Formats: sequence, C-alpha cells, structure tokens
Amino acid sequence: MYVYQQIREMSEYNRGRLLWSMTSRGIENAWLISGEGYKLSSMERDAVAGRRMTMRGDIEEALEEYGWNEEEEDDDDDDDDDDDDDESVDEDEYELDEEKKYNAVLYEGRAANIPSKWLNRFQKVFYKAPRDKMFTKDEPYQVVTFRGRVPLRGLGKRVLRDKFPLYFSTSDANISSDRMKIENTMEYVDPLALYYSSEYLKFRAPGEVSDLTGKMETKERKTSLPVKWPPVVANVFPFDNLTDYVRPLGPGVIVGNGFRGESQTTFLKFLLVRADYLDAERKSPKLNKLEK
Repeated sequence: MYVYQQIREMSEYNRGRLLWSMTSRGIENAWLISGEGYKLSSMERDAVAGRRMTMRGDIEEALEEYGWNEEEEDDDDDDDDDDDDDESVDEDEYELDEEKKYNAVLYEGRAANIPSKWLNRFQKVFYKAPRDKMFTKDEPYQVVTFRGRVPLRGLGKRVLRDKFPLYFSTSDANISSDRMKIENTMEYVDPLALYYSSEYLKFRAPGEVSDLTGKMETKERKTSLPVKWPPVVANVFPFDNLTDYVRPLGPGVIVGNGFRGESQTTFLKFLLVRADYLDAERKSPKLNKLEK
C-alpha cells in the first residue's frame, strides 16, 4: 500500500514516465508488490487508497474525468438515431479534447521480458458494455462488464491491426469484493479479468457487425475515443485462450499477468498506464529569483 500511496502523490506526468523507466524485473516485482496489498481487508484498502481500489474503480474514475455520463449513454441506447460525430479515427491521432466527452479509456502498455520496443508496446482500450435489457434501470443488481481491444504498436500497428484486432470482454465487475483468486496459483487479483477466448466475444464492435454474433445485438455501439474498431473476429494463437489478471499499482497505473489455457500457464506480465498521463505537461517547481 505504500507504493500505491506514493504513486498517488505523483503528478500525472511522473506516473506516465513509469511506463518507460520501469525495467522488466521492475514489472515482475510490481506484480508481487501489488499483491501485498491484499493482506489488508477491503475496507482497509479503500481507506488507505482514498477510493475504490479496483480496476473498475480506475476505469470509472477516468470516465468521470472525461465527462461521460452513464444515464445519458443509456438514453442514447434507447434512441434509434445515431450520431455520426462520434466516428472513430486513427489511433495515431490520439489526443484528448478537453471540451469533449469520452466514453472509453485508453491505457498504454509495455510487456516484460520482450527486448525490443517495437514488439513490447501495445494499448488496451476499455468501454462499458451496454446495459443488459433483461434488467431495468431501477434494478438493484446490474451486470457490469467492460469490452475492448488491444491496438498493437510498433511493427504490428499497421500490418496486423485489422487481421488481429485482439478483442476481449471482462468478467462481471459488479461484485462486493475487491478481489478473487486465480485457481491455479491461488494468488489474489482484481475481480476484473480480461477474457480473449471466442466464447466471450459474442458482441459487436462499435459500429461493426461480428461474424461471431449474427443478430444477437442490433444496436450499434460507437465510441468517441480516437481508436479504430475493426470487426470482431476470433483471436488466434497465442491469444485464443488467454486470460489477463490485473492488480492496481496506483491510480491510473495497473500491473497485469496473462495466463493461457485451463492449466493457467503464465504468458507474460505487463504494465498499463493511462494514455493521457503520457501527454500530461511536466510541472516544474517555481524558482524564486534572488534580489541583488
């Protein structure tokens, strides 16, 4: 929890620098350090962090900062008119407009133990899945899941983007606990797990129709974040049977561990930092001029 508090005291600029300054060994150690916080109870963790210390809390806090309103989103889903102003653009042009509301959150990521910066860079973008029509807005319990994809960076950015969009869907985040256990390793992790297998990809990409879904969803989803949304397709090896588990390391800073298959074989560890932190301005201390 000491590390979480120290990252909370950092400026957004310095949080963004963690993506470049942390080594592969540092990312692996960050996974272990973030797990130490689960020795505290949920109430103790929330009290120390000053907020809901979960991945869901991190995403929703970012959406609030972006001005996104869930009730307005639900109202838009009930309307038949589509707004063409929210058309996604190339992620190379990623830059947030302070006067615009965004309904998705982008994280920049770096994988551990992959030597080249052309191969170890990626992004993860999350948006909140539409409300299940089985539940009314006033239902006390609502299934809360997030969907998204992994836009590749470096060499794979242009060539592989449309062929391997790497979509995922998360577990239900609307639970009272701030933790769950990985069955194989018995490690405590955040309850928000990211699933890449086909059985979890029964949805449409924003504005696209998935070959996996047919007519399961008829309402087009659109995101205002400048990220491309290719059609949803089944992920290929080694992402076809991948599950990512995450742990909050600090506000807007997440460390993750990917596992493959039912045997839960470790795939790779990674670090995520909110993308807008990388664009934050450096706040230098003011210097007092000495009078002669």
